[in-house]
Amino acid sequence: MHLAAAHLPPVLDPDFWVAPEIARLIGKMYRSEGRRPPKIRSGNDFFKMEYVLPRTDPKKVAVSYSGGKDSIWNLWHASRDRGMENVLLVHVHGLNTANASRELAYTRRQAQAYGVPHLRVLDLVNSSGLKGYMVMRSRDIFMAALAIPSALEFGASKVYIEGFAETSPDEPFSGQERNMRFFNLTLQALGIPVQVAWKNRTEMGVMEDLLRHKPEWLPHVVNCFSAPLYQPGIRRSWARNASSFPLYDSQCGSCVKCRITNLGRVLHDKELRRTTRPEDVRYFLANTAAWMRGKGVTHADMIGGSFTRDFKHARREFSV
Repeated sequence: MHLAAAHLPPVLDPDFWVAPEIARLIGKMYRSEGRRPPKIRSGNDFFKMEYVLPRTDPKKVAVSYSGGKDSIWNLWHASRDRGMENVLLVHVHGLNTANASRELAYTRRQAQAYGVPHLRVLDLVNSSGLKGYMVMRSRDIFMAALAIPSALEFGASKVYIEGFAETSPDEPFSGQERNMRFFNLTLQALGIPVQVAWKNRTEMGVMEDLLRHKPEWLPHVVNCFSAPLYQPGIRRSWARNASSFPLYDSQCGSCVKCRITNLGRVLHDKELRRTTRPEDVRYFLANTAAWMRGKGVTHADMIGGSFTRDFKHARREFSV
């Protein structure tokens, strides 16, 4: 499915057996783009896979884990409801080549700081040559599916992923909640005793929850889009212009992910509000307003919804 997502070729000729249930999922992805389902040639040319899967425990869960704030929020929920000993973190390392090493380092740091006993790192290399926005058609299902073998081995009955609270109508196929539900039906039809699970919470809601319940966890977050090469210079600029505004050590301060996180801190972090000069908060808000004017189209899917609503609230509060 993931290999076909970028270009949607009319004929697929894989060198492995494709289960009918997976073929239907692929066909649904094609139809979402107004295309006819592909012809899959492998069919009966390969042995049908026979498998016996272990039983899973409803008390155990896995979390598809990047080290970002949504992953941390899922870990908080899962550990609160089931106990940390019943949670497995599954981190896929190597697909995001620009920040892969840093994400892995912070994921390991988080596991140690939070007392997570079960962490599985999957080392992958993208040798397909596929990249860019079109791969997003299958990305969320692909990432959830990668965690399922580790979940089975751990005995987990669910794999938690980021929710769909702020999904736009034009989100790619696997970014739509209804299609993730269809993937769950596919897993069920295949007899795989694991389901993908999620809780819908807005960007700002995630920050509010973590700052209220686990403020000591957030300094370990890794959510920055900037390449490590450019981070030091960007951080120096923030230090010059807003010296009392404390960036987390993983942050550049200027990318969309850092701005989302830091807006949440401005609104909900009691320590930041106590120690940061109001003029530095106003600088952050004014700088972000200027940034939004330039990024309103390209980042509309990320800065709409709760971010825009709460940003307006912050500007009113600080008279920006």
